[in-house]
Amino acid sequence: MIPSEEYREFFVAIAGAAAALIGLLFVAVSVFPERARQAQTQVAFHNRASAALLVLTNALVLSLAALVPGTTLGWWAVWMSVTVLMFVAATVRSLVGGRTERGASLGVVVALLLLAGFEAYAGIRLVRSDPTALSTLCYVLIGDLLVGISRAWQLVGLRDTGLLTSLRILAGFGPADAKPADN
Repeated sequence: MIPSEEYREFFVAIAGAAAALIGLLFVAVSVFPERARQAQTQVAFHNRASAALLVLTNALVLSLAALVPGTTLGWWAVWMSVTVLMFVAATVRSLVGGRTERGASLGVVVALLLLAGFEAYAGIRLVRSDPTALSTLCYVLIGDLLVGISRAWQLVGLRDTGLLTSLRILAGFGPADAKPADN
């Protein structure tokens, strides 16, 4: 349950942003349908699209649930964190199976583990009626949007545009048109 109306506008804004970004993600996926079918880009394309859709949907669902009067948001957060953890497990399984490049996908696994961990922590605290946990959940939603935008941006170019890769290229340790990442 939301302790005050001060969070209402935040959840409305996050829900609107997440819904718009999900719509743009569908446009990005449909603009490059051949990448989803090509053997050399198929795994990377599906991983990026799935991760982006997951975190954006997570933000959307939690924000909409927060807007329902009388909802215990903690249970929603716990359930959604379990969903993220299941996706992480599937990603790790594909890493171990060698279906995707390990170094490139490790970053998204760590980001999703952090988001799921903080989300579960905030959810459990909210179930126990700790209203201060709501701010933690708000930061998780912001993180969801950031990870979703990052994954969608990588999806469009089908190359690693992460911070570490960008810094490595700027420092001269990698070509500007580096090999596409498989994450």
